[in-house]
Amino acid sequence: MAHKQPTRLYSDLDLSFNINPITGDIGKKVDVNSVRQAMEILLKTKYREKPFTPRFGSPIYSMMFEPMDFNTAKALEGLIEDAFLNWEPRVEVSEVACSPNFDDNEYDIFIYFYVKGIREQQVFRTTLTRLR
Repeated sequence: MAHKQPTRLYSDLDLSFNINPITGDIGKKVDVNSVRQAMEILLKTKYREKPFTPRFGSPIYSMMFEPMDFNTAKALEGLIEDAFLNWEPRVEVSEVACSPNFDDNEYDIFIYFYVKGIREQQVFRTTLTRLR
């Protein structure tokens, strides 16, 4: 009787480079975790940072020098949605919520999305911190 392997929609290397204790290979991320890792890379990559693909990434870090207010937060929401629309075809974003945290000088970002091929809505949370 043959063993049936579970179907994986997406897989990628785990960029923390943890070692799989059983195989000794570099670990991998699968399905939603793979897409979350790609989302984080997309948001943290600045324009012209990736060779041969100068428009890959998002301009959100250039917005960190704008006044910290709700208008900038709204603009960040639009830039994040555009980045996923242009560069991440596996993701269907349903909502981006960005709110300024004036006490800690950062923006809290929640991205509600669906991964194509997976029915459950997912949430990706990150924080954008201003350096100065």
